Amino acid sequence: MLEALKSPIMIRHLEVRNRVVMPPMATRFASEGGAVTKQLIDYHTERAKAGVGLQIVENVSIQEQAPPYILRIHSDGVIPGFNELAESIKGWGARAGIQLNPMGALRLAMDVNQMNSEQILSLIEDFAAAALRAKTAGFDLVEIHGAHGYLIAQFTSPRSNHRHDEWGGTWERRANFLLALIRRTREKVGNDFPLSLRISGDEFIQGGRTVEETERMAPFFEKAGIDLLHVSGGGSETREWTGLPMAFPRGALVHLAERLKKCVRLPVVTVGRINDPLLADQIIREGKADMVAFGRGLIADPYLIQKAFQGKFNDLRRCTACMDCRQRVVDLGLKMKCSVNADLGQEGESALLPVSKPRKVMIVGGGPAGMEAARIARLRGHRVSLYDRQKKLGGQLNLAITPPHKEELKNILEYLSYQMQALRIPLKLGVNVDSGMIQKAKPDVVVVATGSKPVQPSFDGGLPPKLLTPQEILEKRLPQEDNFLVMGGGSLGCELAEYLAEKGKKVSVVEILDQIAPDAESNARKLLAQRLREREVSIYLRSRVQKFEGNRAIGINEKGERFEVPADIVVTAMGAQPNPPSFKGMEKMRPAPEIYPIGDCRQAGKIMQAIHDGNRLGRMI
Repeated sequence: MLEALKSPIMIRHLEVRNRVVMPPMATRFASEGGAVTKQLIDYHTERAKAGVGLQIVENVSIQEQAPPYILRIHSDGVIPGFNELAESIKGWGARAGIQLNPMGALRLAMDVNQMNSEQILSLIEDFAAAALRAKTAGFDLVEIHGAHGYLIAQFTSPRSNHRHDEWGGTWERRANFLLALIRRTREKVGNDFPLSLRISGDEFIQGGRTVEETERMAPFFEKAGIDLLHVSGGGSETREWTGLPMAFPRGALVHLAERLKKCVRLPVVTVGRINDPLLADQIIREGKADMVAFGRGLIADPYLIQKAFQGKFNDLRRCTACMDCRQRVVDLGLKMKCSVNADLGQEGESALLPVSKPRKVMIVGGGPAGMEAARIARLRGHRVSLYDRQKKLGGQLNLAITPPHKEELKNILEYLSYQMQALRIPLKLGVNVDSGMIQKAKPDVVVVATGSKPVQPSFDGGLPPKLLTPQEILEKRLPQEDNFLVMGGGSLGCELAEYLAEKGKKVSVVEILDQIAPDAESNARKLLAQRLREREVSIYLRSRVQKFEGNRAIGINEKGERFEVPADIVVTAMGAQPNPPSFKGMEKMRPAPEIYPIGDCRQAGKIMQAIHDGNRLGRMI
């Protein structure tokens, strides 16, 4: 099984042990000044020792003027730090690549139309010098970042390159900058050193570079000295194609790699929403690509490839494409975290320490927080049992997968449910836990993970004809009425609106803020807004509902203007609040157990907060 994915491959004279690529992904694990840190080394080491073939270090600036916490290889003084990083990857049998990008020029707003020939030639020299530093530092391969609307990609795109000289005009002249950069880099690093090019096969926007034009350019890049073609998609205005939220199908960009593979003789890498090793193996067997990049898949589970090669498919912790990792790094400028992997960024300190004295731990609540706490506590040696009033595990995850394009959330449920089985954790389902039951069980620790409940709105006067919670809607007990008003335009409210509109209902959303889904990652929000427009969902921003008159909601916006919305059914999506149970009489127990609320029961939030909370508690007790 997975023989195609397991097979080695040659990139120029470099042999790679398998067809798995870890693509460059910004983490902000560098120091503020862009230096290599122990945190970054630990992060890459964990993936290298778990079987990745080629690891490409993230989007490294060739110049000093990069944003904070972004790696920089702008001078010879940084070579020792990069050498330590390269050796940490290579020491476990992986090949170490590094992606270079002239981000400094982009940050100084020197777009392709403003740069004169002297600046262009100087930038090419800077890039080639940085590539030589990477080779000196011990990297096996340098990748040129020519994708996603960055400066190099701007030169190749008719949408951004409006020059009429040797650097722009026709597609041939728009390719000249990249061709000159490849040739000069090849001169610097020598003929035996592999060079990769990451390129957007299609920018997916009117007036942008199309896959047909990329097909014409690719053979010239190969002739100039490229040894590996890493095919992505999207541009500066179509970032949703560079990150691919959950709404995209798995392998959404494979067709681009398949087309470009027919134009060149060098190996081609495909990337984009591939979290399944079986799919990756199929892509290679069918000749659509030579290598497959697992980006967020290796963030979610650094041991994804090792487990798959050992046939442990039930044990894979698959990425859900929730985009929380990208939201933190790109939208918020924070260090990367992962919703399903609480150990990300803490690989050097994440080893689970066995307990000296096992304790009896009773976990009340079988959602993601409760199951993660149970998993960690059991791995450390505690005697764990898990209780839930529902007859199946998952808590509100069972409802969260119901709206359109949320199916990947099943990955969390499947992984954690399997861990309960594999670790032989006793499950008491369909049980309402009360203080009497706790007193009878006599646990040392009670972990309360009973989730949250919806915040209920208040009205100035006139109540709605029928008020439902998100849970009642998602349980598929859909009322027959036609007109639905969703109060609250966060991610949950918008997903409910899409779900209802897809069922043929006429839907309105009222949100007090100035944008919908402000809690969502920017690309996921863009796609969600687009789908709501297509389904003709009416959205009222900077507005609130004051009262109801029959089957109509009366509201007011920030300008004081009155509006009316048809509302046979009102759905409240205005947030959640902790819903801890009341265990009366617990204080009389001798000895009294330690009690810890976690997840939404402690503070309502996203799945990330729930899983991280459970992980932290499991390590603490």
